[in-house]
Amino acid sequence: MCESRQEMHGDPEAMRRFVEQLVDLDTAAVLEPPGAPCPGGMQACARFTAADVASTRALASFLAETGAAIAALRAAAAEAAEDYLTTDRVGAHAVVGAVFVVVED
Repeated sequence: MCESRQEMHGDPEAMRRFVEQLVDLDTAAVLEPPGAPCPGGMQACARFTAADVASTRALASFLAETGAAIAALRAAAAEAAEDYLTTDRVGAHAVVGAVFVVVED
């Protein structure tokens, strides 16, 4: 156990609750805008349509990247919770072992 870990105080149960609150993003909900949205000839329709398509694609890309970041955060939080529990168990066994050595002497 390194020195920095001895000084850290974490709550594995809070970490696990945090992991449960992180949900996957539904990037399929961002749909491609329909083609030819202005059949009546609205002025500047092509510019509005191009902006709509570009912003929709940018949103889908952002959600995909954010979804990957959320998955990485979920994995890191779950791993941290397990690491804290493992470190706690190792520390508890070390204390128990030291107590038995003192009692036997």
